[in-house]
Amino acid sequence: MTDKLAEKITARGFDDFKIIEVKSNDKQLYLLRERIESKRTIESLYYDVTVYVDHKSAGKKLRSEYNFIYKPGGDLNFYLEQAKFACSLVKNRHYDLLRAVEPPNVDLLDPHLDDATATGADLADTIYKSARGAGVRLSSAEIYLKRSEITLKTSTGIECSKIKGLIEIEITLIGSEGGKEQEMNFQVKRRRIDDLRLQERIAEYVKHTVNTLNVKIPTSGKANVLFNAADIYGLMSPIIFHSSGKAKDQGMSRFNPNEAIVGQSENDLTIKTSGIIPFGLYSDPFDDDGIPGQEHTIIDRGIFKKHWTTKRYADYLGVEPTGSFKNLVIESPSDSSAAHDNYYEIVQFSDLSPDPITGDLVAEIRFGYHVQNGKRTPIKGGSVGCNVFEALNNTYFSSDTTFEGRYLGPKFVILKDLSISGQ
Repeated sequence: MTDKLAEKITARGFDDFKIIEVKSNDKQLYLLRERIESKRTIESLYYDVTVYVDHKSAGKKLRSEYNFIYKPGGDLNFYLEQAKFACSLVKNRHYDLLRAVEPPNVDLLDPHLDDATATGADLADTIYKSARGAGVRLSSAEIYLKRSEITLKTSTGIECSKIKGLIEIEITLIGSEGGKEQEMNFQVKRRRIDDLRLQERIAEYVKHTVNTLNVKIPTSGKANVLFNAADIYGLMSPIIFHSSGKAKDQGMSRFNPNEAIVGQSENDLTIKTSGIIPFGLYSDPFDDDGIPGQEHTIIDRGIFKKHWTTKRYADYLGVEPTGSFKNLVIESPSDSSAAHDNYYEIVQFSDLSPDPITGDLVAEIRFGYHVQNGKRTPIKGGSVGCNVFEALNNTYFSSDTTFEGRYLGPKFVILKDLSISGQ
């Protein structure tokens, strides 16, 4: 089908094209209390198509593009007519599509997904057995098992394929005591069954659910705040934005090569992006431009090294493309001797979304603990506030590492002297 699409696109006079064929098989299970409520299998096939038209204006070469989703049976001529019209209206700076490059091999499919029915049943059994405890019961759970075959074809000679697997689980627990109830919901997404740590993770949340019944509001003031591994990618989103080729091209990046991004901290900050971690959520043998999966260093011991760039912004900046930002890697520090006996450990935020440009962060605390001299007091409510760039000047990264799907690095990070809004 991709060949037929390519022929029709070329016949309509487009200068370049990119076609991504996505064929997926989804298994979905819905668990309600002590039984499986429903099962569904969904198969889908669609084509993510981008076409390009070149123009000349005042001796400069410009380029227009139009993207659409095509499903078999649809009116392709209608989409191509829309594309021709749209490409006549907007003319941007020119950039080339990538030429064919051999992608690396990256493991993205757990063999367990070859028999998704049996795997789904095993996961449901684990949930039923683990989501029990004194005063805690399972309210509901959803299991999604996905297998996708993706093929990229371009007018510049790229034609390559990859197979990806994905496991998503969402669980809701209810804790009850003395006539009052509290609900706790959590999600986990991985490519490999073993990386779910499902039994261990559920056991942790059973304890958290019990503790939600006796929470206190945190005290307003300044405090050290511990962010767990699951939140570190989101916490670092301003770093990711400012290290992008797009931010550099638009004059928004605060980073310059070979300059320090932060002042002195307890542990030097080294950040990498990697598309080749086995079973990483953002790992990819090739991206939507056909750029091969790779790993490179963004920040080396506090010194900014290189912007990451898609093909478009690599051409704009006159550099080699690295591909989009993939999994976040933070190297474990060599010195982990710091001791902390008074801090807030946040298990869940309502939303952790720092402003990518300013780095300002205000996040509501959904649940966590105030840890003081070994005593853990459950907390809920209030919020944490800081500027991420400023907070990184006074930061501690743990030396023990973990893999959290899209993140590989220290198990937690403590940002010091953040603002707590509570009571």
